[in-house]
Amino acid sequence: MKRRNRSLPPKPRKNSKRGFYIRSLATGLVASILLLFVISFFNDIVSGEIFFNDAIPHYRHILALTPQDFAPIQNEVDEQEEAEQDDINIWDVAAPAVGVVGLFDVEIEMDISTNYDSAQILHESLTPRTLTPMNIDDLRNPAFLRDAMYIVDPRTLFLPEMFDIDRMISADLRVNPENLGGDAPVVLIFHTHTTELFVDSNPYDMYTGIVGVGAYLTNLLNAKGIPTMHYTRRFDIVDGQSHILGAYERQESYIRQILQDNPTIEVIIDLHRDGLPATAPPLVTQIDGSRTARLMFVNGLSLRNVNGVATPINNLPNPNLPYNLAFSMQMQMELNQNHPDLNRRIYLNAFRYSLHFLPKTLFVEVGDQRNTLREAKNAMYPLVNALVEVLK
Repeated sequence: MKRRNRSLPPKPRKNSKRGFYIRSLATGLVASILLLFVISFFNDIVSGEIFFNDAIPHYRHILALTPQDFAPIQNEVDEQEEAEQDDINIWDVAAPAVGVVGLFDVEIEMDISTNYDSAQILHESLTPRTLTPMNIDDLRNPAFLRDAMYIVDPRTLFLPEMFDIDRMISADLRVNPENLGGDAPVVLIFHTHTTELFVDSNPYDMYTGIVGVGAYLTNLLNAKGIPTMHYTRRFDIVDGQSHILGAYERQESYIRQILQDNPTIEVIIDLHRDGLPATAPPLVTQIDGSRTARLMFVNGLSLRNVNGVATPINNLPNPNLPYNLAFSMQMQMELNQNHPDLNRRIYLNAFRYSLHFLPKTLFVEVGDQRNTLREAKNAMYPLVNALVEVLK
């Protein structure tokens, strides 16, 4: 009997070149995903926004479109606002033809390796503080003032000499009365980050996000006899894509041109919407029975904390800082007297943000990504009333 050859057939020769290409492609894909993740995380840290966003960053159009409990407030400005939206759909306007300027500016140079308890900072920032003029003597104590009125990011320092409460509350911030009630703008409202949306926003309609809140605030101020301009150029859009990094630098020339063309403007409001973790307490309070988004003022000190030493950021000077601090303080005290649960404490960080343009410049955070558009608009009523008290 002939013996069978039971040896296995030879293994097919591997295509080593194809395997190399496949492995290279897989490695490149993984590296690209990691790079995008790092860039996205880094953008959140240095963008100038406030806290520690979760998987739904404040500038991305990821929405939970579920029915919400609205607390509508009827006002004559609604019809005017809707008419303006019908006439102008700014979302469809081509993005500014600009590159990524300021990519290596000071915002990236900031030390982001500081070890601090972000949960503690977040908790403190969400805790309301009820203050009235009756305890002004307590506010003259720098330690009490810091704890009662401010939340200080570890990247900067609270220097008592910068926070003279008597000077801040006595500063004359009234606008020129001759310009009130006229056609020339006295207040400029704009948004460094126009793509900040709310839980029920339409990602294709910027007027359902923070820009719509800005339009609402504009109409309310005009109705109060304070001529207001609303500027909606998108500084966080580059080549049609959301690009938050560099927005503060991109805005600079445009805002300065507006101020040059409109010398009657005395007040600037940069209106934002914060981004918080989903586990944070909701930023909602009740005012006159209506659900209202809570507010927070922000001040950038142009001052770094370098191992406990206050170090000025020389390429971000802000000669208007004393008045910036006075403006936010007077607004904070006005709102605390009438609506003690509305405002979070004033947030201090190292950056300059957009506060250097004019002495009376206000950076306002309206709620976060979990608030509804109506809740955010409801917050504009007490904000306008406080502005009237401080500016008129």
